[in-house]
Amino acid sequence: MSRMKIAALTLACLPLVMFTLASCGDDDDPKTTGPVEWGYDGPGAPAHWASLSEEYATCANGVQQSPVDIAGYEKASAGPVSFSYVGDAATVHNDGKFVRVEYTSGNAFSVGQQTFELKSAHLHSPSEHRIDGASFAAELHLVHESADEDLAVVALLFRLGEPSPVVEAVLDAAPAVGDTANGGITLNATSYLPIGPGYYRYDGSKTTPPCHEPVDWYVMSQPKTISQEQIDKLLSLSGGPNNRPVQPIGSRTITANALP
Repeated sequence: MSRMKIAALTLACLPLVMFTLASCGDDDDPKTTGPVEWGYDGPGAPAHWASLSEEYATCANGVQQSPVDIAGYEKASAGPVSFSYVGDAATVHNDGKFVRVEYTSGNAFSVGQQTFELKSAHLHSPSEHRIDGASFAAELHLVHESADEDLAVVALLFRLGEPSPVVEAVLDAAPAVGDTANGGITLNATSYLPIGPGYYRYDGSKTTPPCHEPVDWYVMSQPKTISQEQIDKLLSLSGGPNNRPVQPIGSRTITANALP
């Protein structure tokens, strides 16, 4: 075979070789293996949650998603909320998105005839909920569950101002990313108690995948304060803002209860 024919054959086969190598990829390259993890920016951002897993479909097609802009609310005379918080945290886990403080039984939240046990607490910055279009510097979620496994979340809003003792306690207890702290945690649930009795109530969902519905939301009306330094520390722990954008309220009703 002539040199010219050999060269032509080599050039003809070269694209096939290159295609084969490109198709194989590098098994050690994280960019070419594994599913995209949900998060707050890039391919895993909230706008893409529903496409990351079939289990996350509700994030797009749910009818009562959270958070929302608390506006157009109706004044109501629902009973006050009450807190029977007494116990210290059991564990503190840092997953790189949140510092999650977990509690065992004994810390109760009640409204009317319903009682819920405090399960965990975590922070978002900036806030997920808005009130009359206004956002806040941070938002603390107190996640509760009833004996029937119904979920209720109490949200505390924070505006910029004096440092927050409870936020400082969370920051002090936070382990390294991927680690869990067990025992010796001085994060008593009483430190979460709201300033006043006023709250907004609506039917919503979890604000993280899989965005399950329904969740009873109680957003306390009087914000606490948090310092800019504390905000900066929270953002460094979460790798940046970790708030889901507000969702359409649709036909849902938001009530304002026990407002001053």
